[in-house]
Amino acid sequence: MPRRQEQAPAHPADGPQAAERTVTVSFPVSENLHVALKVRAAQERTTVRGMVMRGLKALGLDVPDVDLADRRPGRSGRKDSE
Repeated sequence: MPRRQEQAPAHPADGPQAAERTVTVSFPVSENLHVALKVRAAQERTTVRGMVMRGLKALGLDVPDVDLADRRPGRSGRKDSE
């Protein structure tokens, strides 16, 4: 049975557009594919997660803009945590 990591929305009472809960998707890939993904992500100055999200959007899935944003500190206008 797959493991799911659940996170509660930061502000559950944000009205009708409240954030959906998130779950973690994890699956094994070959080492060669993993290396290829990491190399390509580095070349594009992004993350593997970002590439996967763009790929899902390209397939026609509804990927919210927040999931397309780079979540690394300093890359999306967020301040580094202290």
